[in-house]
Amino acid sequence: MTLYFVGLGLSSGHLTLEAIDAINEADKIIIDTYTSIVYGFTPELIASINPRAELVLARRKDLEGRSIKDIVDEAKRKNIVILVPGDPFIATTHDAIRIEALERGVTVKTIHGVSIYSVAASSTGLQIYRFGKTVTLVYPEAFKPYSTIKTIYENLARNLHTLVLLDLRLEENKAMRIAEAVDILLELDDKGILSKIIAVGLSRAGTAEQVIHADLLSGLKKYDYPGPPECIIIVATPHPVELDALKLIGGLPDTVINMINNNYSKLFNRG
Repeated sequence: MTLYFVGLGLSSGHLTLEAIDAINEADKIIIDTYTSIVYGFTPELIASINPRAELVLARRKDLEGRSIKDIVDEAKRKNIVILVPGDPFIATTHDAIRIEALERGVTVKTIHGVSIYSVAASSTGLQIYRFGKTVTLVYPEAFKPYSTIKTIYENLARNLHTLVLLDLRLEENKAMRIAEAVDILLELDDKGILSKIIAVGLSRAGTAEQVIHADLLSGLKKYDYPGPPECIIIVATPHPVELDALKLIGGLPDTVINMINNNYSKLFNRG
């Protein structure tokens, strides 16, 4: 018997042949419904691949805490598939289940899926090796997420881009939009530099509805986006090839491109 962690990718079209084989072998399929949104995906799609398997739409409590032991116990007797948006151990962290299963001698297999980490770079033309630490921007409710700004500053000081993932609280029917994120970032920006920094707004990445806009961070609010999931990339000094891509793919305005020739990097190296 095997416990499979299967990446759904970012769109229903991203299911691999390996993923479909695992779904076909499953006695029980657990769908993570709270981590992210997979464009075009429905439970009916999975049921059509394997109509005999038990199908569970899992909330957070069903994949954490006490539920972990129950999942592992069942995986000793059945083939269990856990379907996860993106790539199973990047888009979310179900490591506790994996570790519990391995410690108890259950066979574990991971089937990888398309991730925002690769799509964000490849779809925008920014070079993956020029990205620094990724951050998630959460709603500033109980506290203000100053750690997010601190990481952005640190990445810029090293001339590295920052992928900013936006808060998704699907169990609360809340999904942060790019315009909201811009306002939060500018409010937290105590150095007063982010309004002058190039940024990319990326909506429904890796899907047929993907939209990319490049502009100053403050200018991203003027564009239309199809809806979540969305993210923002804060751009350090772009390589000339990256700059061409931002113009041709993201429509970066010429006025912003002209800034690059005026010591752009000095904006974020003021200490």
